[in-house]
Amino acid sequence: MLALMTTAVSAAPAGAQTSTGGAAIPDRAVASVATCASGESWACRVGQTLTIAGEGLDGVERVAFLGGKGSRDDRSAVPVTRSAEQLVVTVPRGARSGVLRLQSPAGGSSRTRKLRILTGAAPQADVTGAAADLKPGEALIAGSRKRAVLRYSASGAGTVEAVRLSDGVAVRSWPVPAGSGEIRWDGTANGSVVADGRYELRLTGQPTASQASAQSLLVHDAMFPIRGKHDLGQSDTNNFGGARGHGGQDMFAACGTPLVAVRPGTVQFAATQDRAGNYVVLQDAAGQSYVYMHMRDAALVKKGQKVLAGQRVGYVGETGRASGCHLHFELWTAPGWYTGGEGVDPLPELRRWDSFS
Repeated sequence: MLALMTTAVSAAPAGAQTSTGGAAIPDRAVASVATCASGESWACRVGQTLTIAGEGLDGVERVAFLGGKGSRDDRSAVPVTRSAEQLVVTVPRGARSGVLRLQSPAGGSSRTRKLRILTGAAPQADVTGAAADLKPGEALIAGSRKRAVLRYSASGAGTVEAVRLSDGVAVRSWPVPAGSGEIRWDGTANGSVVADGRYELRLTGQPTASQASAQSLLVHDAMFPIRGKHDLGQSDTNNFGGARGHGGQDMFAACGTPLVAVRPGTVQFAATQDRAGNYVVLQDAAGQSYVYMHMRDAALVKKGQKVLAGQRVGYVGETGRASGCHLHFELWTAPGWYTGGEGVDPLPELRRWDSFS
C-alpha cells in the first residue's frame, strides 16, 4: 500500500526567499528539466502540458515561448500550477521551437535551453508491466499484459482448466491436442475479469502417463488507479455522498502522478468540462464505469479505444473546479455512467485495490 506523507508547515508567502534585513528578494528562476506529458524531454506538442523543474519557479508569472529570431512568432502562457521547484504550463497555439523565457516581475527573467515543438502524434499510452510471463510467486492482475503459463506434455487429447480453488469451479477451459504445448492465461473468462482469489491451471482428462506442471497463482481482479504516493482522502468532504452530494472519492497525489485503467475495457468518454476538467470514463465488459476527473492533460486514450488493466490513461492534475492535485474517482453500476447506471461509493473497492497494488 502506498501512502502520501504530509508535514505541517507554518503559513508563509509562496516563494523561496533571501532575507535582507526585512526585505525579501525571490530567488532567480532556473529551469533544469522540462518534460512533456507524453514523456519527451525538452520536446512537446502544442496543447500538451509541459512540466518544468528547477529552482525559484514559484515567482514565475508567465512563460514566453520565443521561437525563432524576432518576436513575430513569440507566444506566452500563464502557468497552470507552480511551486518553488516545479511549474506546469500548457504549450500555446502557434508556439515554435526555441528557448523559453521565465518571466518573474520581482526576480527578473531567465532563459532556458531550446524546447523542440513536435508535430507528430503522441506516443501510445504505456502499460504497467511488460508483455511477459509472470515471475514465480507474482500475482496476476486480470486483463493486463501479464500471463500465467502452464506447460504440459499430453499422451492424448485433453483439457486445460483454470480452476478457482475456493470452490473448485473451472472458470475457463482450453481443449489441447496430444503432445507438448503451453497455455497462457490473462485472468479473464468470457471477456470479463475473474473474481479475486487463488486459481490453478491444470491438465485434465489424461492417462496417468501424461505429465503437466499444475500452476497455482493468486489473481487480482483490478489495479489501484494511482501509480505513486497518494492518500484516500483528507477529510469527510472528500468522500462519496455527504451534505454536498459528492459523486466520488477525492484522492490526493502529486500532479503528474500516472493514472491507469483499473480493469480492462473500453473508453466510454474522453473530454474536457468546466467542472470535471480533463476526464475519462472507462467501461468494463460487465457494464460498470470508472470515472477519472481533474486530470492534468487530455486523456491519453480516445473514445471507443480498448484498454488493458494497468494501461496509462492520464496523470493526476487539478483542472476544472479543483483545489489541489487530486483524482476524483467515480464507480458506476451497469449499464454505466449517465446511461442508466447508478453512482456508488468507490472507497471500499479502492481500499481493497490499494491493499495489493
